[in-house]
Amino acid sequence: MEVLDERRLERPGKRARTRARILENAIALFRANGVRRAKMSEIARASGVSPATLFKHFPTKAALAEGWVRGEVEALLESLDLLAGERSLRPLLRRGARRLAERIRSDPESRLEAWREAGRATTGIADRGRRDPLVARLAREQESERVRTDLSPEALARLVRDAIEGGLIEGLEELVARRAGEDAPGDASLAENDAGVGLLERAVRVRLDLVLDGARKRNERVEAPRPPSPAGGPMAAGPTSGGAPVARARRDYAPPGPR
Repeated sequence: MEVLDERRLERPGKRARTRARILENAIALFRANGVRRAKMSEIARASGVSPATLFKHFPTKAALAEGWVRGEVEALLESLDLLAGERSLRPLLRRGARRLAERIRSDPESRLEAWREAGRATTGIADRGRRDPLVARLAREQESERVRTDLSPEALARLVRDAIEGGLIEGLEELVARRAGEDAPGDASLAENDAGVGLLERAVRVRLDLVLDGARKRNERVEAPRPPSPAGGPMAAGPTSGGAPVARARRDYAPPGPR
């Protein structure tokens, strides 16, 4: 019988703890010095690991920046209990947008710099297939015929995440621009009051609503709108034949009587 090595059992947990410690120290340095000015050697030293260990977990500074800002989005999605109960998906995601706005309103400059460093390409943070709660929830929505099925749940989940990320970046850009224009440094900063939260939340919700509206199941019983009838004319455009409109008599039209 094979004897399990206890060190091998502990290794995954140790790797996760080391990764979390590196990311925590990187975030602290990003917020203190800015993403571009923070050095990988400083992050390794602050984390108590060798440069080789750091690069094994995070091969680039962009990967660290992504671990921070995309990690916040993933933590938010995990906290929404997407698979619990029958609550509609839209209110859940809207509530998540509010939570995320409240969380990230501090240090908008550092977070915006991190998003720019990370870029839009992912390194697989959310690449978990049906184990991803958002993908699983969208698959359930498709089974209930509430969401269109011509796109896979994975594709829909990518669109939702892209909407959240795009809204965050847009909101952070506006928030940073407004803070730069604040005339009275002694006043409460926009990032520290409800106006900053509302700005970020609104930017995310607008994009989320666009994606969710487009994801609705198509109702094939709804006919396309017909073109308006010519002004003053007795005929209205009707069904088409061979690509050309076929004239159709108006129901309320009565031919004039004899003079």
